[in-house]
Amino acid sequence: MFDFLVNLFGTIVTVFFVVYLVLLVILQSKKKELSSLNTFINMNKMPVLRPIPIPTANQQLLLNKLLVFIFQVRRWRVEEAFIYEYEGKQYAVHAGFEFDGASIPKALWALLSPVGLLLIPGLIHDYGYRYNGIYVLDENNTPVWDKTILTQSGWDELFKDIGNDVNQIPILNEVAKFGLWLGGFQAWNKWRDKKEDRVPFKWKIDNETQTDSESLKKAPEDDVDDIDTMSEQDMSSETFDSGTTKTTQIGYVNNNNQKVLGSRNLDETDKKDVTFKMSCGQCSEIYGAKTAEIHRRKCPVCQEGKPSVNW
Repeated sequence: MFDFLVNLFGTIVTVFFVVYLVLLVILQSKKKELSSLNTFINMNKMPVLRPIPIPTANQQLLLNKLLVFIFQVRRWRVEEAFIYEYEGKQYAVHAGFEFDGASIPKALWALLSPVGLLLIPGLIHDYGYRYNGIYVLDENNTPVWDKTILTQSGWDELFKDIGNDVNQIPILNEVAKFGLWLGGFQAWNKWRDKKEDRVPFKWKIDNETQTDSESLKKAPEDDVDDIDTMSEQDMSSETFDSGTTKTTQIGYVNNNNQKVLGSRNLDETDKKDVTFKMSCGQCSEIYGAKTAEIHRRKCPVCQEGKPSVNW
């Protein structure tokens, strides 16, 4: 039986290799046709994304670096709200949303990249899986929350339909949808268990939420103390205040190395709406967190914590 499986695997690899060589030869004769002007896609229809670092650099053990390298995939942050119109609806993904592209096993990346042909359907599908809803633009281009689709199968079907609209390779999108039917329930159930609150719509990432770690590295050595002071005082400024508890004091650091930089909406009537500006001690990401989650908060960039909220 083992010999049969080895021979079968070898045959499959050989067939794929021969097919690849044949297609490579055909490619040489069709380069001009493939790059003609009428095949180009308008760049305005593509999302503006920022790659999030894969955290191998700060791992203490070589084993940890290896595990991160093998099993973690690149995540991306939407820098400007992405709008995609399909069948009369303008689906809108808010700025700041993070996703990892289409969920394709690493072993198959040579054939199909998670941010290749399935990038746009994967982005909208991931959004729907996380929140079980999505913003759509009304006649005044105002984002309104839409819960027309409420099932896993519904989001999988939309993934296939948008894929057909984007890449126009139906067989690819059918196979991808079948893959979601096989394994997508794990992600779907995970997000349903988390009951993630939807994030207020943002058109663009605020400049003040961006932290340029390189500029800190290039600062003169005699300014190191000033940088540390800035992170706790100047960054919080007089518009940011400490809360009334230990975990909401400016400068408080939880067990995940996440620091409180203060709040500017302590006077909210509903205390559940009070949010705090936070800073990650590992990657310097600036983000927002709700009061109740500060003591256990993880960074949304390098620790796979919840997405940032408005602060």
